Amino acid sequence: MSSTSRKEIFAQASRKLRKDFEELSVVPHNSLKGGEAEKLVRTFLKEHLPRRFDVGGGFIIDRLDNVSKQTDVIIYDALNCPVYRASEDAGIFPSDNVAATVEVKSCLDKSELISAFDNILATKKLAKTEVPEIGFITAQTMGCVFAFDSSIGFEKICEHYSDILRQTGIGNHIDIILVLDKGVVTVWSKPPTFKRWGRYIHEGIAVKELSEGLHFALATEEMGVDSLDLFLRYVLTQLTFFRGIVDHPGFDWSSNSSVPGIRLQHVATITHEADPELRKKKYEQYMKEIKDDFASMK
Repeated sequence: MSSTSRKEIFAQASRKLRKDFEELSVVPHNSLKGGEAEKLVRTFLKEHLPRRFDVGGGFIIDRLDNVSKQTDVIIYDALNCPVYRASEDAGIFPSDNVAATVEVKSCLDKSELISAFDNILATKKLAKTEVPEIGFITAQTMGCVFAFDSSIGFEKICEHYSDILRQTGIGNHIDIILVLDKGVVTVWSKPPTFKRWGRYIHEGIAVKELSEGLHFALATEEMGVDSLDLFLRYVLTQLTFFRGIVDHPGFDWSSNSSVPGIRLQHVATITHEADPELRKKKYEQYMKEIKDDFASMK
């Protein structure tokens, strides 16, 4: 019996996705067809991602109550992420736990590319909790485009991408563009101290010493049916280094430690002082501290 290679497995998966998408041609309304196309991508990712991650759709919210636009596909850390259900098909996900988003396009063109940039920009601007400095760990959300087809070639895709990037800037970019059965476009970089170009994973470029002379380029890999495999490999790289548990995997109600709507009433304070006079003085000191604490929380 001949063994089946990974290449053959993903070629088959690509053909199945293509076939399922083509069957959507009978759907009369474009928005309904788009919704079904998103479900196809979600199902594929659910079947191939590590079990730590799950896939949904809806909105992303950060600790400062900023909210993304409605997002087609959200890949989130299911082990550490509370999900707040907005409807049957849409959830609300904390920004800290979202590893990647995917904008699904039936047919990619310039207007659809701009639309994808806008949605991904709204997500990438959301606040993130700082990552601890323990090796390479990323807290950033990868932004992807999954297109079943494209009315423009890769040269035009890169041309439009470059024009948009000049307005949005690095850090607010699309990380991966997949055109199914055709190819993948990614951002590559070459730091001044490196000899080779490599795929760029954004973690900020605020440090002048590290960013001076840093070059960027768009890499096009026309891999045919292998493009789906390449796309998944790039996504898995992001997930491998995505941060684990965060201090507060959810939403803060305010910018300080107090929570609106909660009132505290003092009931007891422990002291081990045995001398009655000293005990009285300590109690007065503690009561003043409590009074000041409560006053600062109003």
